[in-house]
Amino acid sequence: ALEGPVRTLLLLAQASGQGEEALARLAKGASPRLARVARAARRYGELLRGRRLLDPVEVLPRAAALGKRLPLRLWHYPYLGTGELAFLKGVAAPGSEVELLLPEGAWGEANRRAKEALEEVGLKVRPLELAGLGRAFLQGREADRVQALRFPDMEAEVRHVLASLKGLLREGLSPGEVALVARDDRRYGPLVAAVGFDQGLPVRLLYRVPVGESRVGSLAALLAQALQDFPYEATLRLLFHPLFPWERKVDLDQARLRRPSGEAWKGLGLPGELLELAQGKTGGELVQGLRRALSPLRKRLEGWPRERAALEALLEGLGELEEEDREGFFQGISELLYHLTVPAQPGYGGVELHTPLARYGGAFRHLFVLGMAEGLTPVPVAEDPFLGLSEVEELERFGLFPEKPWEAAAREALVFAALLGSLKEDGEAVLTYPEVVEGRPVPMSPFLERLGLEPRSPGRTLVGSLVEARRLGLWEGDPLQEAMERALEAERARLEGEASSPHHGATGRPFLPASLSVSQLEDLATCSFRFYAKHLLRPRGDREAGDGDREDLGTFVHQVLARVFRTALEKDARRGEEVRALAAGGLLEEAFSRVEEEWKGRPNPPFFLRRPDWPHRRRRVLRLLARAFEDDEQFLKGDAEIVAVEEAFARAAPELGGLEVRGTIDRLERRSGSHFYLDYKLGSTFPRVKDPKTGALRIDLQLSLYILLHGGGRGRGVYYSLTTGKHDLVPKSLKDGRSWADALREVLRGAHGVLRDGAFEPRPDAEAEACRSCPVELLCRYEGR
Repeated sequence: ALEGPVRTLLLLAQASGQGEEALARLAKGASPRLARVARAARRYGELLRGRRLLDPVEVLPRAAALGKRLPLRLWHYPYLGTGELAFLKGVAAPGSEVELLLPEGAWGEANRRAKEALEEVGLKVRPLELAGLGRAFLQGREADRVQALRFPDMEAEVRHVLASLKGLLREGLSPGEVALVARDDRRYGPLVAAVGFDQGLPVRLLYRVPVGESRVGSLAALLAQALQDFPYEATLRLLFHPLFPWERKVDLDQARLRRPSGEAWKGLGLPGELLELAQGKTGGELVQGLRRALSPLRKRLEGWPRERAALEALLEGLGELEEEDREGFFQGISELLYHLTVPAQPGYGGVELHTPLARYGGAFRHLFVLGMAEGLTPVPVAEDPFLGLSEVEELERFGLFPEKPWEAAAREALVFAALLGSLKEDGEAVLTYPEVVEGRPVPMSPFLERLGLEPRSPGRTLVGSLVEARRLGLWEGDPLQEAMERALEAERARLEGEASSPHHGATGRPFLPASLSVSQLEDLATCSFRFYAKHLLRPRGDREAGDGDREDLGTFVHQVLARVFRTALEKDARRGEEVRALAAGGLLEEAFSRVEEEWKGRPNPPFFLRRPDWPHRRRRVLRLLARAFEDDEQFLKGDAEIVAVEEAFARAAPELGGLEVRGTIDRLERRSGSHFYLDYKLGSTFPRVKDPKTGALRIDLQLSLYILLHGGGRGRGVYYSLTTGKHDLVPKSLKDGRSWADALREVLRGAHGVLRDGAFEPRPDAEAEACRSCPVELLCRYEGR
């Protein structure tokens, strides 16, 4: 709360030429409240001088005190603040020229005093004559070449303006001839950036934000927290930070179980570089360690302008903490991350968002001003809570002259007038007014009233991107137009009850392939539409988003197990106890590593192997497999004899009209003279298909087919869940007395009828249990879900 008043006193003291003496007199002779602020300002100044530093507000007055005078020419300046006036009085040689806005009335009062002060030291001050729109604003009359538009909210306002800008740039207008302005650029900046990204319009936001708000800053803050005895929460967040500079090898299962801090992290895999950095005992050692850790990030941040700027600012700024002790370093780094700043979105090229102060003096053909609402443009002015009007009068008795609230309001108006005056004679200005700001209705800006403008609706909605066009139902020229029209027709048919369409799986012609896999048959017998969508339409998923990730991991695990059993068979180890001993002796780990290496060597490795948490998942999967081999009751009995591993087969099924069924048996073994077909699952549930008689999911298809087609009807089937360690023995008969073979043949005959008719309607089981994890639910029109 004291930062503003303290810096104001520093500026006034330096600008008056009294310097520290003024602060000393205030601290001794002013009212108690003002004296406290003066003492704080004096102490702040002493700390700065101790480090040979200046506050930014002191730069101009201190430069003026150097005594070197130069001939200067200052053009198109709307307003001279305290520091600027002191600089010109001290630096500009007699005869220097200043062009300053000098309107009649209260708005020009402060500039007229500045004119007198400059003329006293020999400078020539002449009035700045603004172009048409700026002059009309100062005179309070209507003007041409300007329009005021109203919008329901800020987003609609920004979308319209950026779409207009995009259209101008497409017509060949140079970005330098366009000005995009918002008095409150911090409020508008994130929205302008988001809409610009949506519309494909590069936008630069040059207002500055603390380094602590960047990803680099958050990494530094987490590092500082973690280095102080490695608290559990901060250390875990650091390990998952996207810019974590070292390889992650932490055993996360144990970390979550133990919730360690301090010495308890030892043995859990924290990077050695991080542990070494934590040993730093002085600020200098910690600064050097942080620079070694963060410098390699330069390459990773090459295409990220703001983060690269934040990194460079932090690496340089860390030098301020080198003289501190360990405790002082950790106290100072949070302040450093707050005081170091970088542009919000520097980028390359594109349209820049500026405040009016940064745009006057230019010359633009098109001027867009956002936020012409009360409270936004101009910003509200009020008394400083520590330097109210009574304190201002007291300061004037001490020879210090701060800016009064009404002078601040005049400054806002003069800067806005200069902005309007930057419009070329043949240019056009668009002033936009949002009726609602952050959920609150707001009146229009008084600046619009002064120009005699009544904001109107833009009439037509400008479209700046395909997303906006689709939202408005404008499909002409859209690459998805044909597909969306088909989708709309499908929805119309569904709502009108026309169920017999390809969108409902009614193809109207038979589909009789030469062969089907067991998994395809399972889909067909569970819900014919699922089979139709997955295996006939075959929609593509997003592999980068993890679609198919579990399926890939299941295939990976099957290959690891197959390699273990095949290697055991090559060593003539056929009994379960022999295979178990080999797996525990290192064969499992070796098979896992070899399969992993082969998969990573593929041109496009599966997504789960490229995920950052794969080292953690790898340990978990390996433990699941090791636990399975330890299970001598269900997974691998000691007296079992391995007959075949990953054996592929293909047999014709008479119930399917002779269609060939393909399958792969995970493991075939002999127990007590009987054959057992084993199938591994990663999930905790076991597959069942729809019973044609009851509509419930109760019939086993996969292992029953293996027994029927491969085993000639002899053998038993066992499913084993690698995740839970549970098993499921396929029953010999159903509860209603039907044998498993009769029930299976009934299922196959029903599947053949669907293929023959080409009618793949959405008909899952009676309870719609199959719909809960259906991979094609977004395509399905089944209303019973």
